[in-house]
Amino acid sequence: MKLDSIILFESKVNENFYPFSVLHPVWELRVGAMRIFEKYQIVFDTSSISFFSANELILDSFLDRFSINNKESKSNKKLILSSQLLPNSELASQLDDLITDSSSNYTILLKDKIVGYYTDAILDGLESLDNLNSEDYNPVSLDSDTKYLNYIWDAISYNESILIDDANYYRNWNSPKEEYSKGVHYLEKSQIFISDTVKIHPNVVVDASEGAVIIDENVKIMAGSTILGPCYIGKNSTIKVGAKIYGSTSIGEVCKVGGEVEGSIIQSYSNKQHDGFLGHSFISEWVNLGADTNTSDLKNTYSEITVLQRDNEIKTGTMFLGLICGDHTKSAINTQFNTGTIAGVCGILVRPGFLPNHIKSFSWGGLQTSPTYKYSKAIEVCEIVMQRRGKKLTDSERELLQLEYDKVK
Repeated sequence: MKLDSIILFESKVNENFYPFSVLHPVWELRVGAMRIFEKYQIVFDTSSISFFSANELILDSFLDRFSINNKESKSNKKLILSSQLLPNSELASQLDDLITDSSSNYTILLKDKIVGYYTDAILDGLESLDNLNSEDYNPVSLDSDTKYLNYIWDAISYNESILIDDANYYRNWNSPKEEYSKGVHYLEKSQIFISDTVKIHPNVVVDASEGAVIIDENVKIMAGSTILGPCYIGKNSTIKVGAKIYGSTSIGEVCKVGGEVEGSIIQSYSNKQHDGFLGHSFISEWVNLGADTNTSDLKNTYSEITVLQRDNEIKTGTMFLGLICGDHTKSAINTQFNTGTIAGVCGILVRPGFLPNHIKSFSWGGLQTSPTYKYSKAIEVCEIVMQRRGKKLTDSERELLQLEYDKVK
């Protein structure tokens, strides 16, 4: 990549990505095998990647948790991109051509929406993409297949194609080795990429006939499991006995997953250890889904799913959507989630029967009439859970959770 510097940009907390956006910038969202910013670091490997968010607490928390020194390149040649724009090799090639041919500043358009701009001028500050006037710049349209996330459920919709693209970055890994292949059945071995430190027990089926399967470092796959591609299983995660992991699924690092999972993203540090169905869902960090928790991801009428995000009713444009769950929320055994449910952060969901499809943060129960979980107790539990994994809440996370609590108490 010829570009010296890329700045991933957020002008505000993006409620279209609630509840993930309570504690995370959009560029931290996992789509495919990687978080968005990690993919930028690989695709644009010779460019300096830095980050800007108008929400300093979100930015500080991110930089602390990933130990990132957020220094911008001294070069004047900068590309400022929306963190909702998904990177791939085709995008890198197009941006290379754009910059090579550049004789002036550019505004980059995607489907009539400004998603970034290139400049070789010295910047006094970063202009919000929403405030740019396309008439002041030379517009360039990105390829029509370039993917841009408008809402958090778009990550679920795009996950299959992004997983297939991400497999190209794991092709230097070896195919399954003999020492962990005894009693394991592989279909399409050439599309299976497994770290040398993976442990796979007998009677496991890994089927990459519909797309690559990527199994990262120190993963443990217990006996009787079936994994269908395209799929990614992140570092230090465990797939429990008899699990059924269907295609278009991404499981981040340090997760424990059992039962049946289809077309879903589990960000990191979350558990769904037991039987129960998780379909077309997004699970943030530090979530625990109790035994026999089930999600509905298709309406009986086969109609488009409408969700309630905060106070906004939004048509999702899809027939398949299960649960969108915020950080630190926990469901009791036998919990039932309706189609297109959005659950906020730090919830304790313990009510029988189907829960409503909008559950506020810090809910103790899950119903609209349920009391609010006491903030000090919720934080205490967050700390206990994170300490068990060698992590702790940052000061910025505490402030962000306090701000969310103040909205719902």
